[in-house]
Amino acid sequence: MALPFFVLPPMKPNPPSSVVRRVLLAIAACFVFATASFAQTAPAATGTVAGRVLNTTNGMYLNNAQISIEGTLRSTVTNEYGDFRLTDLPAGDVRLKVFYTGLAPQTVTVRVLPGQTVQQDVLLAATGEASDVVKLDEYTVAAARPANAADIAVNEQRFSANIKNVVAADAFGDVTEGNIGEFVKYLPGVTVDYVAADVRTISVRGFADNFTSVSVDGARTASAASGSSIRTFELEQVSINNVSRVEVTKEPTPDMPADGLGGAVNLVSRNAFEQGKATFRYRAYLSFNNEDTKAFSSTPGPGTEKTYKVLPGFDFNYVLPLSKTLGIVVNGLTSNQFNEQHRSQPTWRMSGAGSSLTAPYLRQYQMQDGPKNTYRDSGSIKVDWRITPTQVLSASVQANYYHSFFGNRNLNWDVGSNNVPSPATGVALTYGPDFTAGATGRGSVSQGAAFRDKYGRLTALALTYRYTDNGWEVNSNANISVSKSWYRDLERGHFSGLNTTLVGVSRVNYDGISPERPAKLTALNASGVELSPYDLGNYRVTTLRTQPLDAKDQFKNFQLAAKRELGALKFPASIKLGYDVRRQDRDIRRYQSDITYVGPDGVANSADDGAAQYLDTIYFNEDPSWGFPSIQWADPYKLADLYRTKPAYFSLTTAQAATTEKFRIGNSQRFRETVHAPFLQLEATLFDNQLRVVTGARYERTEDVGLGALVDPRNAFNNDGSRRTEAGAVGSVQEVWITRRERGFKAEKSYGALYPSLHLTYNIRENFLARFAYARTLGRPDFGNILPSVRVNDTSAADSSDGLGSIPAMTVIATNPNLKPWQADSYDASLEYYFPKGGVVSAGGFYKEISNFFGTTSTLLTAADAAEFDLDPAYVGVLTLQRSVNIGSAKVSGAEFNYTQSLALLPWSWGRYFTLSANGTSLHLQGPNNADFNRFVPRSGNLGLTFSKKPFVVMVKWNYRGRQRNSLQSSTGTNVYEYYDSRTNLDVNFEYTFSKRFAFFANARNILNTPQVLERYATETPGYAHLYRAEEFGIQFALGVRGTF
Repeated sequence: MALPFFVLPPMKPNPPSSVVRRVLLAIAACFVFATASFAQTAPAATGTVAGRVLNTTNGMYLNNAQISIEGTLRSTVTNEYGDFRLTDLPAGDVRLKVFYTGLAPQTVTVRVLPGQTVQQDVLLAATGEASDVVKLDEYTVAAARPANAADIAVNEQRFSANIKNVVAADAFGDVTEGNIGEFVKYLPGVTVDYVAADVRTISVRGFADNFTSVSVDGARTASAASGSSIRTFELEQVSINNVSRVEVTKEPTPDMPADGLGGAVNLVSRNAFEQGKATFRYRAYLSFNNEDTKAFSSTPGPGTEKTYKVLPGFDFNYVLPLSKTLGIVVNGLTSNQFNEQHRSQPTWRMSGAGSSLTAPYLRQYQMQDGPKNTYRDSGSIKVDWRITPTQVLSASVQANYYHSFFGNRNLNWDVGSNNVPSPATGVALTYGPDFTAGATGRGSVSQGAAFRDKYGRLTALALTYRYTDNGWEVNSNANISVSKSWYRDLERGHFSGLNTTLVGVSRVNYDGISPERPAKLTALNASGVELSPYDLGNYRVTTLRTQPLDAKDQFKNFQLAAKRELGALKFPASIKLGYDVRRQDRDIRRYQSDITYVGPDGVANSADDGAAQYLDTIYFNEDPSWGFPSIQWADPYKLADLYRTKPAYFSLTTAQAATTEKFRIGNSQRFRETVHAPFLQLEATLFDNQLRVVTGARYERTEDVGLGALVDPRNAFNNDGSRRTEAGAVGSVQEVWITRRERGFKAEKSYGALYPSLHLTYNIRENFLARFAYARTLGRPDFGNILPSVRVNDTSAADSSDGLGSIPAMTVIATNPNLKPWQADSYDASLEYYFPKGGVVSAGGFYKEISNFFGTTSTLLTAADAAEFDLDPAYVGVLTLQRSVNIGSAKVSGAEFNYTQSLALLPWSWGRYFTLSANGTSLHLQGPNNADFNRFVPRSGNLGLTFSKKPFVVMVKWNYRGRQRNSLQSSTGTNVYEYYDSRTNLDVNFEYTFSKRFAFFANARNILNTPQVLERYATETPGYAHLYRAEEFGIQFALGVRGTF
């Protein structure tokens, strides 16, 4: 039967509100007044000095090199092309002092000519080297790479206007699979979230990933977020191969978006003028997992065919300055990776059947074997055109493709869910800390499979323009990015889900229980005879599942900013006016259908439903890990083929058909958000350049439109209470169609506020700084919280038939489109000491006062609630309403430190070959009991040691991610929370350079194979029952060669 789809009119963009227009006019008036009052016309006897600053060690032009005029307060910094420009200089000789951290400073004398521009390029070399020679011998570049990367980080932090960290993309060695998360996890205050073995999202200062904004060249980039309704930026569809450096900002300036509540990450792409000459860099490598190292033969899995597990990868960067005014950058990457995924999952019962939080028993156990392949391809082209010496136009396009396949196979034991421990006849349930003996007639054993093909594609176009001259700097940026994410199963020849049941099980026993798993698991029939759970001949096929998904996310951004130096003042100062507008569109369609297998006789769970006829003969006799013997698995490909050739062997029951439609309608969502943001920023340096001040304000106006499912059970009835004929039977598909309308519920919301900030940097001494920052920021609710949705269960039993999760009895679960964003007043203070020969040690604290904090409430439904959701008035005072609300304020305080230094200070000569780095972040959270502190990571840190002596480079890096509390587990027991246990990973990089064009490298990730552990417990739960899931992914290796031409 064809399913109905409702045709919806397109959502029209809203024009900027009158509030935004008034703010724009006010800021523009301030800008015009300031520039008219304080701008100074250059006298005729002045000239300009322009040039570029080059690092002779690596042939790279330097960003943020400091150029000052000796004997004056005038200074400037180079841009990302290495350019600097000083205007309105008096004619005659001037001395330029050029400084960059880690390189020997230079002082040059330049003769300024009236009305002319003098070109003065500067070469900076390492201390003790000649600065007039670009020294790129066969070992220098590789050996100097760690030092150059450290210098960039220190220099950017030292001279930044706000509190941030900047690192070069090669600072921590090779990231062969291109995942940016494996790079940024080493930065101060940054943590990453894993899904299986892959980093998927980024968090800053312990805040959840949806409160961390991610941009590319300052513009937001689309992320379909795996088809979810969260704001999180997922890393699957971007590659570090396109990135020159990464900036992590802790507190924003007025010219930055205000919604980085925890912080913001900006990925800066490569440009054509960052190199002194044409350069081609390449890497070719093999990636493999320690559990399967056969390089020249295919082995079973991850699907039902043999594949190679040692997989090749290749990437390159080509920077080609065609002339002094035109250049291109081409980047490409293909990465292929196989890894294992082994899961052990015990589930402890903490209520019912005589159990409690203090005396739980092991009810369920699951073992999962889930090998996975991941493929990434990315490419980008960027053209930089210097139209005139003062104008640069850049255009870029990038495309990223992602595909992963995982073949999860699981074996499940269950002693039963009955709340009464003793059956009418037979053996009663007994248990202790190290055993569970199941009751007669209640046990079950099943096999399951989850085979998914996940795809992603990101396409982005950008156009930027910059003008710098005569005290003006104008920047504009327009870009569009489109991200798509989709899952497929039957189209790829397999079901996504497959369930089989062990026939004749009466009791299940666990013996020798340890935190990870029981030493012995036994399945017994009614006669007490043991059944083999590893023989597929003992199973019957029961149900199968298909769950495709389509999601699309689009960002359109436009930014325009003009900065004017206020030359008439007696101290360096500038004013900056800008306007940003962005629009995001998210479209989600998810599907899920469970199908019953009935076999040749058309009867479910009968003798002809045996699973052995669908045995996977390829993935056979494989080690499932956790000490289990080899297991015979059913093949989702064979059953999918049977579904195509003999559909009569499968049945979609009335209840399944209705649930399929409920799921489709409830998971069809669309959201549009438009943000208008004018800003005004003032900058000045006072007290002989000892104090730098950056202040101003940004007004952000947010306009949201959401479409979700409209659910009205009353549509099944006539006004007289009789049932409508077209509603069909209770629980039918016809009833679903008439009571639920796809995207029929529309919600609109708008809000705006002013976000001021103040940043102070005081030079106590030349290399000793004190910083203070204040900023007001916001954290917008996830789309899922504000998309319109009302789910009703007016029965006395829990209901999960709508496919969106379980609804407790007599409960209404509603989203809250009127949920206000978090708003934080943040204060930062730090001290930073920069070592004379490179390196830094810094320490600081921060405090955030957060209002409009989210929480969940449960109250009886009121008449106002019923009217708001258009519910039957009969529900008033009878049903419970659950929804997210703004519950008040919360406080987050923390401390942070960062240390990087060469060990040349040690009394031994070999100390100069070592560099030590360490950083750490600690948070303290305070708020009401029902505050949503989920997903905060209160502790994180890193420790790294680098050895660099021609021709060797060795890096050893420890990454610590502290304990993370997740959500309350209401179905498990009172006050039972889920936690990710703390985790320390050790990664190692090695490189041996034969020549400039050829070097060998080897990497190992998580070399100790530290498991990822998830726990569920209450404060009174004994330690033996804390573990809920342990996952091991093996050690990931990469061996390859790299070089530069």
